[in-house]
Formats: sequence, structure tokens, C-alpha cells
Amino acid sequence: MIEPFRTFLDSLRVTSEEWYEFLLKKPLFLLGQKGQQGKEMFLNLPRRQAVTIYAGVLWVIPIAMVQPYVSLYMVQLGLSNTEVGVYTCLMNALRLPALFLGGYFSDTWGRKKTLIAFDILSWGGYCLCLALAANKWWCIAALFFMATNSGSTAPYVCLLAEGVSSSKRAVVYSALNIANMAPSLLFFPLLGGLWESQRGLLRSNHEMYWLQTALVALGIGLLWKFLPESKTYEKSASSWYRVFKEGLGQYRDALRAFFRKPGAKVFLLSKFFDEWMLLVWGIYASLYYVQHMGLKDAYLSVLSQSSSYVMFLVLFLFVPSLSEGQLLKILGIDQLFGLAALAMLCFAPTAGNSVLLICLLSVCLGSIGGALYGSVNAALWMNLMEERERAKVVAASYAILYIGLLSGSLGAVVYGHISPQVMLGVMVSIRVINFFLWRNVAKQLAGPLTAS
Repeated sequence: MIEPFRTFLDSLRVTSEEWYEFLLKKPLFLLGQKGQQGKEMFLNLPRRQAVTIYAGVLWVIPIAMVQPYVSLYMVQLGLSNTEVGVYTCLMNALRLPALFLGGYFSDTWGRKKTLIAFDILSWGGYCLCLALAANKWWCIAALFFMATNSGSTAPYVCLLAEGVSSSKRAVVYSALNIANMAPSLLFFPLLGGLWESQRGLLRSNHEMYWLQTALVALGIGLLWKFLPESKTYEKSASSWYRVFKEGLGQYRDALRAFFRKPGAKVFLLSKFFDEWMLLVWGIYASLYYVQHMGLKDAYLSVLSQSSSYVMFLVLFLFVPSLSEGQLLKILGIDQLFGLAALAMLCFAPTAGNSVLLICLLSVCLGSIGGALYGSVNAALWMNLMEERERAKVVAASYAILYIGLLSGSLGAVVYGHISPQVMLGVMVSIRVINFFLWRNVAKQLAGPLTAS
């Protein structure tokens, strides 16, 4: 009579040990192992990459607080739902001359001086305009200054990749993403939400942009003092005529050489689709959650906070241990997560107690895809380029992307004049197409990798 009860207890003990092994012991061991890898990842960063990444954290502290409210803030200042997207997208036309100058001056002034000059112009002008903003024209001026930030793209990307082996670049980009998420992990988004709920949308954003102006100035000062020069890639400046003539010729030659590499053309097309979706959804996500889903303004900071933790876990536990071959195997998986995130919103109710939960799940799925895109795709892109050609290929590639991103204004028109759900349907279709494009890129890159 006691034997069945004893057998049950033995079975319960064995089952408990198995579940302890599966649910607690192995994850804790994995966390400790990845924790050591993460520690080594940051400790072993070269000085150039470390200064570039850590100074940028000062930018991200206020961004973590104000970013969920940017579109709402601009609409409150007088821009319509359509205008906030149209002006943002049309400013991409101004990015082209800035990209050209940024790529060329990276090799004439040096990457450090070029980065600092364009950061002062772009971030300095942007923050001051939004701190002083009294109507929509201040917002348009802010978007104008931010468009010049493309001039810092080439020197920034090159400084992150310079002197780092191709196998370690995913680690650098993971360190960059984790450092950029640090303010969000320390609950700065919730601080921004509390600030907004206590002071109101307009007043809180004015104050937060003044804080951002001060921190950007401090970050630029740190870059000037501590960032090492990159003298290997500097040469004496020539006349303006020769700057443009030589620069255009160098861009043409570098881009031709880049496009001859396997997968390069499809890679750039796929990247355009991703950048288009990031641009349009970055503008309209908060407006969609608040205006269409009925989410409270203050909950936007909760979504931002949750997104940061999900991205951190993916970058901390998963990405650093991937080899180049494994990067190719998972290329395109980010599209599936993005597709699931959008699909949840398409079929979700637009009122009720479940809205916050649905938005949270959607944001978390999108964050997994965003983490993979930001690290995996960026690392593979850098591996397609030679060190000497990187500044010009990056600048020329982004020039092509920004020309295409002018079409983002069509997304703004669809959102403002047709239907937000129609815009989501367009993005769902693009996600499906882009998944197959990225898998095509992986197939083309797998051949050279196998051969080497």
C-alpha cells in the first residue's frame, strides 16, 4: 500500500531534478558563461572603438527618454500626421551632399575631425531647435540639421571597423548596441514617461531636449580629447574642384568594385527595404499605438523599456558566439520576427484592456528582429568591403539608399490619407519579399566562404 506512494515520490523527485537541470541550472550556467564573454568583449575593445562607442552613450541617455514622444511632440507643435512623415523623408535629399562630403573628408581631414564636425552641425542644431521649438517650423529646421548627420556615417562606421578582424566585427557591433541600450536598461525610458506625465508633453520635451544639448556637447568634447587620430587614411586637402572631381571618380570606382562581389547588389536592395521600414515605422509607431490602438501616452515609455531588455538579451546571450558561417545561416530570420510583430498589430483590437499586452508582444518580437539586423547584417556588410574602400563604399551605398528613401513620403501619405492599416499591410508584404532576398544573399555569400 505504501509502495505506490513511494514510487510516486521517487518519480516526482526525478522529474524535479530534470526540470531543475533544464529550467534553472543550465540557464544559470549559460548566463555565467555569456557574462564572462560579455566582460571580455568590453575589456578587449581597442581604444578607438571604445571611445567611439562610450562617448555615444551620452547621446543615448536623453534619446532613451524622448524618442517615444518625437512624433507626438512634432504633431503637437503643428505638423499633421502626413507632414511629420513627408518632411522627414524628403530631408533625405539633403543627406546626399553631406554623405559625399563626409566620405571624402574622412580621407582628407581624417575620420575623427569629420565625425566631430558633422556631429556639431547635425546633433547640435537638432537639439537646440527642438529645445527652443514653438511651432512646426522649428521642427522642420531640426529635421534639416539632422539630415546633415549622414556626413558622420562614413567616418563613424569606419572608426568602428578600423583595425578589427572580420571575425571580431560582430562583437564590436554587439558591444555598440549593448552600450547604446545601457540607458534604456537603467530605466531612462520610464524616467522620460514619468517626466512627460508630470510636466505635460510640450514642457517635458523642451526640458529633455535641453538636457540632450548639454550631453551632446559633453560627448563631442570627449571625442575631441580622447579619440585617436586615424592618420593612415589621411592625405593633404586639394582644391574644391579637385575634391569633387576626384571624389566622384573614387566613389564610382569603389562602388563598381563592390558590386562585382557576390551578393553585393541583392544585399543593398534588401538593406534598402529594411531601412525604408525602419524609417517609416520609426516615425509612425508611437502615433499608431496612441491614435489607432488607443494606448495611453505614458505607456510608450513602457514599450521602449521592454524593447531594450529584449534586444539586450539577444545581443548578450546569442550574437557574440556566432561565427561568420552561422551569421549566414540565420540571415533573414530577423524578417520573420518583424513579420510576426506586424501581424499581431494587424489583427489586434483597437481598444480594451488587452491593448498594452498586444503592443508589448509586438514590440518584443520586433526587437528580436531589430537586434539581429543591427548586428548580423551590419557585420556581414563590413566583411564585404576592403579597409581602404570602406569609407567611400559606405558613403556611396547610403547615398543610393537615401535617394530611395525619398519614397518614404509615400508611406506618410498612405498613413495620413488612406489608412494606417493599409500601411501595415504594405510593410508585411515587404517583410515577406525581404526574407527571400536575404536568403538569396546568404546563398551567394556561402560559396566564397566555403571556398576560403
